Amino acid sequence: MVRYTKAAAAATVLAVAVTGCGGKKTGASVSGGDPAKIVVWQMGDGSPEQTKFLDGVKAEFRQKHPKTDVQVQYIPWPQATQKFQTAIAGGSGPDVTEVGNTDVQSWAEQDALADITTKMSGWAEGKDLSKGALANDQMGGKTYAAPWYGGVRAVWYHKDWFRELGIQPPTSWAGLVAAAKKIQDKKGVPGIAAPSDFTNGILSFVWANGGDVATKQSGTWVGTLSQPPAKEAIQFYAGLVSKDKVAPDKYVGRNELQGPQQDFALGKVGMYMDGSWALPQLEKVNEKDAKNWGVFPIPGKSGGLAPVFSGGSDLAVWKDSKYKDVAFDYLTILDSKKNAQAFASTLKFLPQFTDVLQSGTYKNDPIMSAFAQAAASGVRFTPASKGWADYEGAKKVVPNAVKAVMQGKSIDGELKKADEQAGSLLNQ
Repeated sequence: MVRYTKAAAAATVLAVAVTGCGGKKTGASVSGGDPAKIVVWQMGDGSPEQTKFLDGVKAEFRQKHPKTDVQVQYIPWPQATQKFQTAIAGGSGPDVTEVGNTDVQSWAEQDALADITTKMSGWAEGKDLSKGALANDQMGGKTYAAPWYGGVRAVWYHKDWFRELGIQPPTSWAGLVAAAKKIQDKKGVPGIAAPSDFTNGILSFVWANGGDVATKQSGTWVGTLSQPPAKEAIQFYAGLVSKDKVAPDKYVGRNELQGPQQDFALGKVGMYMDGSWALPQLEKVNEKDAKNWGVFPIPGKSGGLAPVFSGGSDLAVWKDSKYKDVAFDYLTILDSKKNAQAFASTLKFLPQFTDVLQSGTYKNDPIMSAFAQAAASGVRFTPASKGWADYEGAKKVVPNAVKAVMQGKSIDGELKKADEQAGSLLNQ
């Protein structure tokens, strides 16, 4: 699970009290081969809205499996890792579980998740799942989970300012700088926010230019931020503050929530990058101006759309489940196009079906359309390494490097240092 999603899910999503571990499957199968019950783990702290939604999924599931009850248990995100580890050790896991999408490969490596490759090939709707999101659930040619919902970042802007100043949503890096300069000159506020503690947003620029944080070479992670494509992208992003001077230095050392979000809502900055989930928070600050907010995808260097990190959750069948076929049936109902879209909408996130993202539902939505366009265009993920938590969370390698460059340090020295940290941290 991406770090912001854990926080957002804990605040937004969902739960009744946990009534104990999933427990080993002790209920005998009923006639016809179906079990008396299956256990489903959902992450988060919960709400009546989610319970109502899952009751509807259960009713739909029982049309096919009328004799099987569905027992949903909610696991707070901070307890998820320990819960999974205990279940692996003691054989007390669920039948179906929600999994943070950045954790899927780690749990697959630890033999917690069932191989559902064959089952996925027989799921008609599954053929329309985002290929980028699905690739994150695959390892060694096998599939261990199905994408459920996700969230991406794009650029929020003031539509009324753009109309007044004759600015079109930028489609290149040069266009982004030009728009920011015009806003700054005419409106007297910074043109764009470029916080340094913003790894998932910064990586969109790196990926758009053909770079990456690190690549796996002969089974070993090797840092690649100092290579020309990544270096150029970081130089551009840091240069919004230090070279082009269209982004204020007050956001150096901060993330998008520590100033940029509120300042954008109050009209104190022209553009800022955030997810669709920011809308409720923006409206709390200044609901009267919400009609004037718009969103466009993060542009590529010379056109096209930058790849975006998709944080969110996936669904998996637990490897020790005795009822994998029935469990997979439940997974496909919970993750049907209809249900996935309904659930994602409650969170201001997106379903993971490319055709749904390209449908009129999103194309005609003044806010969600840009996020859907970005997600349908292509999603990427950070290195699937257990060491990523240290690299990103504890050591803040990318934010610290970008911060130092913004403050005038040598970009070559900082990125060389970042690559060295990648070699030590990602190969733990």
